Order: sequence, then structure tokens, then C-alpha cells
Amino acid sequence: MKTGLSASFFLKIPHNQAMFLLPVFFFIGLVGCANPPEELVYSGEVMGTTYQVKIVTADKLLPRNTRKLIDDQLQKINKIFTTYNKKSELMLFNDSLINQPQTVSPEMIYVLSIAQDIFVLSDGYFDPTVSSLVDLWGFGPQKSKDVVPSRELIDNLLPLIGFDKLAIDKKKYLATRLGDIKIDLSAIAKGYAADTVAELLNSLGAKNYLIEVGGELRIQGERLDGKSWRIAIEKPSFMQDGVQQVIQIKDSGVATSGDYRNYFEKNGKRYSHTIDPRTGYPITHKLASATVIAKSAAEADALATVMMVLGPEKALVLAEDNSIPAYFLVKRLDSFDVVYSSAFSPYLLGE
Repeated sequence: MKTGLSASFFLKIPHNQAMFLLPVFFFIGLVGCANPPEELVYSGEVMGTTYQVKIVTADKLLPRNTRKLIDDQLQKINKIFTTYNKKSELMLFNDSLINQPQTVSPEMIYVLSIAQDIFVLSDGYFDPTVSSLVDLWGFGPQKSKDVVPSRELIDNLLPLIGFDKLAIDKKKYLATRLGDIKIDLSAIAKGYAADTVAELLNSLGAKNYLIEVGGELRIQGERLDGKSWRIAIEKPSFMQDGVQQVIQIKDSGVATSGDYRNYFEKNGKRYSHTIDPRTGYPITHKLASATVIAKSAAEADALATVMMVLGPEKALVLAEDNSIPAYFLVKRLDSFDVVYSSAFSPYLLGE
């Protein structure tokens, strides 16, 4: 559900996860000032969630059909990557013959390339082939009752997990399944969709904007007052509603992933939708949410996902070793600790 501006002039952006795996919440808006009438705002629904695009008045010469151009672009990306349509490019690729190269779209090869890079960077903890396990646990497109699968069923699927069972040829736009893998790019596609809208706006001459697709952000330029855009990270709802931290962003992608909204409980035990590809089981660590800043929303989206799989200690090591701006909320009984990487410090207001 989309809400309007609150008294603090933040727009609360909920993460509708009808299609995607990782629920997150952001507040977006102009901190400390009302929305000026010159600001253009376009919004709609896509990918089982909502989107909003803000463009400041410096870009007032945009075409009259800008809203349609934005919506068409997002619908195009959805048709490529959705797992809810068996005829989408992704689902057709998942059904392709093993060891038979398939010609794929530039959009598909680009996203697969980013996913492959982060798979290597994370030593396999970011793995889009975990799709079969996600389905087994009942968090995929075909929702099932809250059932804990047997160890035998999990063990049978583990040999089919591994993004290294995919070969891509970037120059020839070819992708090849080297095993019976099933790929789900939900943990990167929303961020990529925001990036493609940014490319569209750049081609139209826009210089200052904020794009949000299902909570994933792509930001460029400045607000109407000439200051950086300000984003507020929300406290996990099972602890306390409200703003946890306000950060200032310019020319970046931002994404947050969390495990506190999509889960089920069985016999007193909580099972998260975030599956560890190494074990086949949901994560059990105390990391409640991870926010990542990167040069693109697609990269931020994927990195935030892998941080959630890794857990607080390993995620912080990955962030520090690779100079990744990352911000973590770690559960501590009825409260949480704040931990962030060195590269995140410049984005904190007052620091």
C-alpha cells in the first residue's frame, strides 16, 4: 500500500513482494521541505509492486508522454525477467536444452553478467540458481502451505544449485545451461529496472531525479533546492516503526534487503524466505536488514541480497574488503545494533 507524505515529508514506500524474494522498506522524500509544485512525479504498478519517479523542474521540457515511456520501459523489463509467466524470456531459458547455447537479449546478458560477477565476489553466496530451493520452501511463484521440506528433498536439489553451471558469452549474447539449473533473477531485476528508467531519463535530457521500483532506488543529481537527495532507512517493523537513519545520496543506486516480512513459523520456529545456497536451509543469523549503496541499483540490489545471506560478521568483512558502503541492523532480543562499513560513513548525515 502506497501512502502520502507524512508530517516529516517522507514518502513511505512499502515492498510488495508478490514476485520478488526480498522485502524492504524505504522512506523517500525531501527532508525538511514540502514538495514544490515544479516537481514532476510519476507512479504506477509493475513487477508485483509499485514504482515512483520524481524529476525536478530543471527537467520540465520532458515529452508529454514521459509517464507512458517510463511505464512501457518497466513493463518491458518485467516481461523479460518475471517468473510468473512461463513465456517470459527467463522462463523459456530455464526450459532450454542443457549444453545448448541460447541467444538472449542484451538486457538478459547484462543482468546475468552482473549476477555472475557478484556470485564470484561473494564466493557463491549470491546464487540465482537457488530458485528450486525457494520453490521447495514455498516462497516461489507457486505458494504452498507452511511445510518444512525433508532433508532428503533438500539434498536432492543441492546438486542442481550453482551459478557456475551457467556459461555466458557477452559479445555474442549467448547463455548456456551446463546443468539442469533454474534461474530466478528477482534479487537483481528491480534494481536493474530502476537503472533502465535512469537511462531513459538521461536520453530525454533529465539531470536530477529519484527512481524507486519496489524499494530499490536509482538517484542522480540534486533536489530542487540544490542539495543531495535524502533517504531514510526504516526500522524493522517487528521492533519499532519509524526512521532509523537518514542518509544523503547523489548519483548512486541504493537497495535494502531484510528477512523480517516474508517468513513462516512452524512448531515455534521461524523460517525466513532467504535461503542459504550452501545448505539449502533458510538463514538463521541475526541480521535483520542490509542497506547497500553502489554505482547502479542492480548492483546494490544484488549486494544487499548477498549481505543478508552472509549474516552480519561475514557481510561486514565482504564490505570492508571491497570498499562497499553497507549498513546493517542486527537483531538483539527486542532491539538491534547498528553496524556499518567504513565506506558508508560519508553518507551519514552529520558525519
